[in-house]
Amino acid sequence: TDQGCRQEVMRSAHSPLNQTRPKACSRTAARITCAPLPHPFRLGPRSLDICMAQTDGPSMFGEPEEPEVHVVHATPAVAKPVTPEQRKAWALRSVLKVFSTKVEPNYSQPWQMCPQRASTGSAFVVDAARRHILTNAHVVSNATAIYVRKPGTAKKWKAEILCEGKVCDLAILTVKDALFWSEDLKGLIFVPEPELQASISVAGYPVGGDSLSITKGIVSRLAIVRYSAVGRLLGVQIDAAINPGNSGGPAFADLENGQVAGVAFSKNVQTSTDNIGYIIPMTVVRHFLDEFDAHASYRGVPAPGFNTQDMENPAQRAYLQVPEGASGVMVVSVDPLSPASGLVQVNDCLLEVDGQPVADDGTAVFRDDERLEYSYLVRRLHVGDNVELKLLRGGNVVHASYKLEVKDHLVPQLHGVDSTPSYFIVGGLVFTPCSAPFLDIMFARGSRTRRVDLPVPVMVALTADKEFRGQQVIVLVQVLAHEINHGYKYSVTVCESFNGVKLTNLKHLTQLVDSCPSDFLNFGLEGGRLITLSRDEAVKHGPSILAVNAVPSDRSDDLIKVPSEDDMLVDNPAAPATTEPQP
Repeated sequence: TDQGCRQEVMRSAHSPLNQTRPKACSRTAARITCAPLPHPFRLGPRSLDICMAQTDGPSMFGEPEEPEVHVVHATPAVAKPVTPEQRKAWALRSVLKVFSTKVEPNYSQPWQMCPQRASTGSAFVVDAARRHILTNAHVVSNATAIYVRKPGTAKKWKAEILCEGKVCDLAILTVKDALFWSEDLKGLIFVPEPELQASISVAGYPVGGDSLSITKGIVSRLAIVRYSAVGRLLGVQIDAAINPGNSGGPAFADLENGQVAGVAFSKNVQTSTDNIGYIIPMTVVRHFLDEFDAHASYRGVPAPGFNTQDMENPAQRAYLQVPEGASGVMVVSVDPLSPASGLVQVNDCLLEVDGQPVADDGTAVFRDDERLEYSYLVRRLHVGDNVELKLLRGGNVVHASYKLEVKDHLVPQLHGVDSTPSYFIVGGLVFTPCSAPFLDIMFARGSRTRRVDLPVPVMVALTADKEFRGQQVIVLVQVLAHEINHGYKYSVTVCESFNGVKLTNLKHLTQLVDSCPSDFLNFGLEGGRLITLSRDEAVKHGPSILAVNAVPSDRSDDLIKVPSEDDMLVDNPAAPATTEPQP
């Protein structure tokens, strides 16, 4: 070969190299060394060049013999062409199958968990040196065990979550076993958002088989896509097939060079649509990875701190004194707990964000002949970054600058981010904070929550802002039937007060009930309705109600500790009384 080779052989007595030796030496071991050549030679019969045969030890006569040199016919090798499939193979070796075993929380009965279930997804190596694997957060969320498998192999390797970003639906995994990384696994390379009609190849492990699958399509458009309940971020729409199991797999822009345009994560499941899938582009992935590198966690996506509406009507523009040639959107509400409060006002016209003009329809330039919702200008930034706004107020241009924060929702949106199961039971009445995961379970129809079925006060709370930190909307989930609560059949009803005191959060209700000196417990519900229980009866029969319904405790762990004054929300000292009867 071009680098030379060394082989150990047994020399035969009939070999040309041994014809002059006594018969006793016919089994002497010898080493054959092939000298390097200036051009490559193919291994095999008649592929050797000039060789030297030298015995490893002395001959039977006691002294080493001089090497015998023989010329063997040599044939130059012809280089085999590398096929496109071989060039692609290295990138596909980095595409892994993910096996997850999950235990989801049960928000409708928060004292227990949902049944265990198993699911599969896809993932791929993004940094082999740091042992980082990228996948979707929904592939591994709430997992009790995670394993990954390389393509074409049977062994599964235990993996762990390093960072999870539920808002952007991304997660970083790692495999600690060094043997997993012993092979030549290489990290795939992200490239900027592809142009329209660019070719895309989606690799992963969808349903319908166990081996690696590749589907092809093109980029249809770029748009702001809903990733989660609180995340509307940049997404790339493609027409390549994305099915359950594809989630977390790479969407290749150039498979041969291992260049990835995005991460497969969702598809449009409406019956009236076809071939609409979405991938997470480099902009969102880079934001997530930068957060992990800087903070070893994912803090989320910042919010502007205000809501706007389009400003296309000529009469409205005239009323707001918008000059000819100017464009923007009108501010309709400002979050009182956001940094924008006091700097941005209702009826302000937002003209620019960080120097980028905002159009009357609420869009901003993204690329040539492409526009996106202006919110992407804010959501591409990090928590703590500074944003510069140009506003029109009363016909005068004003500027506002502040540091961005994550929105503190009145109704928590994501489990493990701003929501955890919590409950309090008294006299068979089950109370819990209203949250999006709770509503998803109670009002789910298929894979989506039907908002038209929600109670009106709950719908109002979904779009309302907090008035003070720690504020919660308390909901009566159900009534565990017993003679002491006979006649009460409420379900998913907002509880507004207790014994005439307006409630601030579930801890507040817990403390008021525990310290109640009255003989009666009065729970004020929405619309002026009232539930009254005997305090002595509730205390007496509480344990039996819990036992019958297999409830381990009358409250969740977060409520066992007596709340401090901060938990009582001194930010809201007024707590106006209601018109309910005082005990």
